[in-house]
Amino acid sequence: MNIEIEWQYTGGGEESLDFSRVLYVYLHPETSEILYIGKADRCTVKERLFGVHKEAIFDEMIADLGISELHAIVGLLYVPEERRYSSELLADIESLLIINVQPPFNTQSRQSRISRPGLSVRCIGEWPHEQEHFIDD
Repeated sequence: MNIEIEWQYTGGGEESLDFSRVLYVYLHPETSEILYIGKADRCTVKERLFGVHKEAIFDEMIADLGISELHAIVGLLYVPEERRYSSELLADIESLLIINVQPPFNTQSRQSRISRPGLSVRCIGEWPHEQEHFIDD
């Protein structure tokens, strides 16, 4: 299954924060290093970014990196017409990216994950990582 993800930067008041069924990434504001990959499935990106459940991650990033803000990008999934979206598919894509990119503030899926053989993910748009194509073996 071939999935394409179009990444775009979020900004003040952008509608991309109201999206759900997407991935999002926290980036270092100076280097654009990917710090954390997450998913917004049954909630919006805004709810994930500003939820109480993320305060510990923000505090840890800010303390460890000596920064006062983070940048974020949102990834819109393009699923082939003959396939349907599912929460499991979004989770599999998220874990495939995490195990390959190894963001320092993700704790799950960095060492192992349940694979989905045949899954091919291509990141386009504002994706800041040198690897753009990910294949699940």
